[in-house]
Amino acid sequence: MRPPLFSIALLSATALSYEILLIRLFSIIQWHHFAYMIISLSLLGYGASGMFLSLAREWLRPRFPVAFMANGLLFSFSSISCFLVGQQIPFNPLEMVWGTQQIIYLLLLYLLLALPFFAVANCIGLTLSQFTDEIPRIYGFDLLGAGTGALGIIVLLFLVAPGTALYGIGSLGLLATAVGFLESRLRPRWIAVLLIAVAISLIPILHQQKIPLQSSPYKSLRQTLTVMGTEVVKSAAVHWEYSR
Repeated sequence: MRPPLFSIALLSATALSYEILLIRLFSIIQWHHFAYMIISLSLLGYGASGMFLSLAREWLRPRFPVAFMANGLLFSFSSISCFLVGQQIPFNPLEMVWGTQQIIYLLLLYLLLALPFFAVANCIGLTLSQFTDEIPRIYGFDLLGAGTGALGIIVLLFLVAPGTALYGIGSLGLLATAVGFLESRLRPRWIAVLLIAVAISLIPILHQQKIPLQSSPYKSLRQTLTVMGTEVVKSAAVHWEYSR
Protein backbone atom coordinates (compact mmCIF):
# COMPACT_ATOMS: atom_id res chain seq x y z
CA MET A 1 0.00 0.00 0.00
CA ARG A 2 1.26 3.45 -0.89
CA PRO A 3 0.60 6.63 1.11
CA PRO A 4 -2.28 8.78 -0.26
CA LEU A 5 0.01 11.69 -1.12
CA PHE A 6 -2.32 13.58 -3.44
CA SER A 7 -5.18 13.15 -1.02
CA ILE A 8 -3.01 14.60 1.77
CA ALA A 9 -2.14 17.56 -0.45
CA LEU A 10 -5.82 18.22 -1.21
CA LEU A 11 -6.84 17.86 2.43
CA SER A 12 -4.10 20.25 3.56
CA ALA A 13 -5.16 22.76 0.91
CA THR A 14 -8.77 22.46 2.02
CA ALA A 15 -7.93 22.79 5.72
CA LEU A 16 -5.89 25.97 5.22
CA SER A 17 -8.57 27.38 2.93
CA TYR A 18 -11.19 26.63 5.57
CA GLU A 19 -9.16 28.34 8.27
CA ILE A 20 -8.74 31.53 6.21
CA LEU A 21 -12.39 31.44 5.17
CA LEU A 22 -13.50 31.23 8.81
CA ILE A 23 -11.39 34.30 9.56
CA ARG A 24 -13.24 36.11 6.77
CA LEU A 25 -16.65 34.90 7.93
CA PHE A 26 -16.05 35.87 11.54
CA SER A 27 -14.86 39.31 10.53
CA ILE A 28 -18.24 39.72 8.80
CA ILE A 29 -20.33 38.22 11.60
CA GLN A 30 -18.48 39.86 14.48
CA TRP A 31 -15.47 42.16 14.06
CA HIS A 32 -12.01 41.47 12.73
CA HIS A 33 -10.62 41.48 16.28
CA PHE A 34 -12.42 38.20 17.00
CA ALA A 35 -11.56 36.57 13.69
CA TYR A 36 -8.04 35.73 14.86
CA MET A 37 -9.38 33.27 17.41
CA ILE A 38 -9.75 30.90 14.44
CA ILE A 39 -5.99 30.29 14.55
CA SER A 40 -6.19 29.03 18.14
CA LEU A 41 -9.34 27.12 17.26
CA SER A 42 -7.59 25.23 14.47
CA LEU A 43 -4.64 24.50 16.76
CA LEU A 44 -7.12 23.09 19.29
CA GLY A 45 -8.38 20.66 16.66
CA TYR A 46 -4.85 19.59 15.70
CA GLY A 47 -3.83 19.23 19.35
CA ALA A 48 -6.90 17.15 20.19
CA SER A 49 -6.10 14.95 17.20
CA GLY A 50 -2.56 14.38 18.45
CA MET A 51 -3.85 13.26 21.84
CA PHE A 52 -6.49 11.04 20.22
CA LEU A 53 -3.97 9.37 17.91
CA SER A 54 -1.50 8.77 20.73
CA LEU A 55 -4.21 6.82 22.56
CA ALA A 56 -5.86 5.02 19.62
CA ARG A 57 -2.98 4.68 17.16
CA GLU A 58 -2.40 0.95 17.66
CA TRP A 59 -6.08 0.24 17.11
CA LEU A 60 -6.35 2.53 14.08
CA ARG A 61 -3.22 1.51 12.18
CA PRO A 62 -4.54 -1.90 11.01
CA ARG A 63 -7.70 -0.10 9.94
CA PHE A 64 -5.88 2.77 8.22
CA PRO A 65 -7.86 2.93 4.93
CA VAL A 66 -11.25 2.94 6.68
CA ALA A 67 -10.10 5.42 9.34
CA PHE A 68 -8.61 7.73 6.70
CA MET A 69 -11.78 7.74 4.60
CA ALA A 70 -14.03 8.18 7.63
CA ASN A 71 -12.09 11.23 8.82
CA GLY A 72 -12.02 12.65 5.30
CA LEU A 73 -15.80 12.39 5.10
CA LEU A 74 -16.13 13.84 8.60
CA PHE A 75 -14.09 16.86 7.56
CA SER A 76 -16.10 17.36 4.38
CA PHE A 77 -19.51 17.42 6.02
CA SER A 78 -18.53 19.05 9.32
CA SER A 79 -16.81 21.97 7.57
CA ILE A 80 -20.23 23.07 6.31
CA SER A 81 -22.59 21.78 8.99
CA CYS A 82 -20.55 22.95 11.99
CA PHE A 83 -20.54 26.52 10.72
CA LEU A 84 -24.28 26.42 10.05
CA VAL A 85 -24.95 25.05 13.53
CA GLY A 86 -22.51 27.53 15.05
CA GLN A 87 -24.53 30.39 13.61
CA GLN A 88 -27.43 29.31 15.80
CA ILE A 89 -25.37 29.85 18.96
CA PRO A 90 -26.23 33.37 20.26
CA PHE A 91 -22.64 34.38 20.95
CA ASN A 92 -22.16 38.11 21.51
CA PRO A 93 -18.58 39.02 22.55
CA LEU A 94 -19.66 42.43 23.83
CA GLU A 95 -21.60 40.72 26.62
CA MET A 96 -18.66 38.64 27.87
CA VAL A 97 -17.68 41.34 30.37
CA TRP A 98 -20.87 40.94 32.40
CA GLY A 99 -22.47 37.71 31.14
CA THR A 100 -20.88 34.35 32.00
CA GLN A 101 -23.32 32.69 29.62
CA GLN A 102 -21.33 34.09 26.69
CA ILE A 103 -18.25 32.21 27.89
CA ILE A 104 -20.24 28.98 27.59
CA TYR A 105 -21.34 29.97 24.08
CA LEU A 106 -17.72 30.69 23.16
CA LEU A 107 -16.66 27.27 24.46
CA LEU A 108 -19.39 25.61 22.39
CA LEU A 109 -18.21 27.48 19.30
CA TYR A 110 -14.62 26.37 19.89
CA LEU A 111 -15.58 22.72 20.31
CA LEU A 112 -17.90 22.80 17.31
CA LEU A 113 -15.60 24.54 14.84
CA ALA A 114 -12.54 22.60 15.97
CA LEU A 115 -14.14 19.34 14.75
CA PRO A 116 -13.21 19.77 11.04
CA PHE A 117 -9.59 20.48 11.97
CA PHE A 118 -9.61 17.46 14.28
CA ALA A 119 -10.76 15.26 11.39
CA VAL A 120 -8.23 16.50 8.84
CA ALA A 121 -5.42 16.28 11.41
CA ASN A 122 -6.38 12.64 11.99
CA CYS A 123 -5.92 11.97 8.27
CA ILE A 124 -2.46 13.53 8.21
CA GLY A 125 -1.34 12.05 11.54
CA LEU A 126 -2.53 8.55 10.65
CA THR A 127 -0.69 8.69 7.35
CA LEU A 128 2.56 9.81 9.02
CA SER A 129 2.18 7.03 11.58
CA GLN A 130 1.37 4.36 9.00
CA PHE A 131 4.12 5.17 6.48
CA THR A 132 7.11 6.09 8.61
CA ASP A 133 9.55 5.53 5.74
CA GLU A 134 7.69 8.07 3.60
CA ILE A 135 7.51 10.92 6.13
CA PRO A 136 9.61 13.40 4.06
CA ARG A 137 7.40 12.90 0.98
CA ILE A 138 4.18 13.04 3.00
CA TYR A 139 5.28 16.22 4.74
CA GLY A 140 6.33 17.72 1.41
CA PHE A 141 2.89 17.10 -0.12
CA ASP A 142 1.30 18.44 3.07
CA LEU A 143 3.24 21.72 2.80
CA LEU A 144 2.62 21.98 -0.94
CA GLY A 145 -1.11 21.58 -0.44
CA ALA A 146 -1.21 24.03 2.47
CA GLY A 147 0.56 26.74 0.49
CA THR A 148 -1.65 26.20 -2.54
CA GLY A 149 -4.81 26.31 -0.43
CA ALA A 150 -3.80 29.50 1.37
CA LEU A 151 -3.21 31.25 -1.95
CA GLY A 152 -6.22 29.74 -3.67
CA ILE A 153 -8.81 30.84 -1.08
CA ILE A 154 -7.55 34.44 -1.23
CA VAL A 155 -8.09 34.48 -4.99
CA LEU A 156 -11.43 32.68 -4.67
CA LEU A 157 -12.82 35.23 -2.21
CA PHE A 158 -12.38 37.93 -4.85
CA LEU A 159 -14.59 35.91 -7.21
CA VAL A 160 -17.37 34.42 -5.07
CA ALA A 161 -19.17 35.15 -1.81
CA PRO A 162 -17.82 33.48 1.36
CA GLY A 163 -20.91 31.23 1.57
CA THR A 164 -20.24 29.81 -1.89
CA ALA A 165 -16.58 29.31 -0.97
CA LEU A 166 -17.72 27.31 2.07
CA TYR A 167 -19.62 24.91 -0.19
CA GLY A 168 -16.55 24.63 -2.40
CA ILE A 169 -14.42 23.59 0.58
CA GLY A 170 -16.89 20.85 1.47
CA SER A 171 -16.80 19.63 -2.14
CA LEU A 172 -13.00 19.68 -2.23
CA GLY A 173 -12.92 17.62 0.96
CA LEU A 174 -15.10 14.97 -0.69
CA LEU A 175 -12.86 15.01 -3.75
CA ALA A 176 -9.78 14.54 -1.54
CA THR A 177 -11.45 11.55 0.13
CA ALA A 178 -12.25 10.02 -3.27
CA VAL A 179 -8.64 10.50 -4.38
CA GLY A 180 -7.45 8.80 -1.19
CA PHE A 181 -9.82 5.90 -1.91
CA LEU A 182 -8.27 5.46 -5.36
CA GLU A 183 -4.69 5.87 -4.13
CA SER A 184 -5.27 3.20 -1.47
CA ARG A 185 -6.64 0.89 -4.22
CA LEU A 186 -9.75 0.09 -2.23
CA ARG A 187 -12.76 -1.63 -3.66
CA PRO A 188 -15.45 -1.28 -4.84
CA ARG A 189 -14.30 1.56 -7.09
CA TRP A 190 -17.85 2.85 -7.54
CA ILE A 191 -17.62 4.40 -4.07
CA ALA A 192 -14.92 6.76 -5.32
CA VAL A 193 -17.01 7.55 -8.40
CA LEU A 194 -19.99 8.28 -6.16
CA LEU A 195 -17.93 10.63 -3.96
CA ILE A 196 -16.66 12.51 -7.02
CA ALA A 197 -20.21 12.84 -8.37
CA VAL A 198 -21.46 14.17 -5.02
CA ALA A 199 -18.54 16.59 -4.82
CA ILE A 200 -19.32 17.97 -8.28
CA SER A 201 -23.04 18.33 -7.62
CA LEU A 202 -22.71 19.69 -4.07
CA ILE A 203 -21.96 23.30 -5.01
CA PRO A 204 -24.88 23.90 -7.43
CA ILE A 205 -27.30 22.12 -5.07
CA LEU A 206 -26.27 23.97 -1.92
CA HIS A 207 -25.86 27.26 -3.77
CA GLN A 208 -29.65 27.39 -4.03
CA GLN A 209 -29.76 27.49 -0.22
CA LYS A 210 -28.39 30.87 0.76
CA ILE A 211 -26.41 30.97 3.99
CA PRO A 212 -27.83 33.81 6.11
CA LEU A 213 -24.90 35.24 8.04
CA GLN A 214 -26.10 36.12 11.54
CA SER A 215 -24.01 39.22 12.14
CA SER A 216 -23.85 41.03 15.46
CA PRO A 217 -26.85 43.32 16.05
CA TYR A 218 -24.41 46.05 17.06
CA LYS A 219 -22.66 46.23 13.68
CA SER A 220 -23.40 49.23 11.49
CA LEU A 221 -25.20 47.27 8.75
CA ARG A 222 -27.58 45.61 11.21
CA GLN A 223 -28.24 48.99 12.82
CA THR A 224 -28.95 50.53 9.41
CA LEU A 225 -31.40 47.74 8.55
CA THR A 226 -33.49 48.63 11.60
CA VAL A 227 -34.47 51.92 9.92
CA MET A 228 -37.90 51.67 8.32
CA GLY A 229 -37.70 51.12 4.55
CA THR A 230 -34.06 50.02 4.53
CA GLU A 231 -33.23 46.88 2.57
CA VAL A 232 -30.26 45.04 1.11
CA VAL A 233 -30.14 45.75 -2.61
CA LYS A 234 -26.91 44.03 -3.63
CA SER A 235 -24.44 41.45 -2.40
CA ALA A 236 -20.89 41.17 -3.74
CA ALA A 237 -18.03 38.76 -3.23
CA VAL A 238 -15.62 41.31 -1.77
CA HIS A 239 -17.80 44.00 -0.18
CA TRP A 240 -20.50 41.44 0.72
CA GLU A 241 -23.52 43.69 1.31
CA TYR A 242 -24.90 47.09 0.46
CA SER A 243 -28.02 48.70 1.89
CA ARG A 244 -30.22 51.68 1.21
